[in-house]
Amino acid sequence: MSTYSKYISLSMLLLICCVAAGCDTRAQVTGKVTYPDGSPLTVGQVQGYGDGVHVRGQIGEDGTFELYEATPGDRVPAGRTYLISIVNTEVADLTNVPTLSASPDATGGVAAIRPRSIQHVDPKFNDDRISGLELVIPKSSKPVEYNIEVTKP
Repeated sequence: MSTYSKYISLSMLLLICCVAAGCDTRAQVTGKVTYPDGSPLTVGQVQGYGDGVHVRGQIGEDGTFELYEATPGDRVPAGRTYLISIVNTEVADLTNVPTLSASPDATGGVAAIRPRSIQHVDPKFNDDRISGLELVIPKSSKPVEYNIEVTKP
């Protein structure tokens, strides 16, 4: 193989590697979820779906989150648009509820006590198709800050 052929082969290999690396560009995405008055949403998860990719991030007590794909700390695939939802139903703390004795209900069975769920945002934010939230991540590895404002139910 001539020196020229080796040079061309090496150049093509480098080009292929550069293109392949660019296809999997990832970005760090952080943000904060707040209400219109500036107070933070303190519970829940931000989720996003785009081009077959699911990303998510737990909301902290201060309203902040960091999105990831598979495991916390992963960066998010860039060059995509994600439809965003906020999943934040919380089960009420029943530790201080008095214990009730089981007594038959009208049908002769025992009535079950079900935990009450607490919704902290308007239910529309639970569905990425109607939430109105969209995150566009440019094809770049630069960090992205995505702040979200939600309303109460």
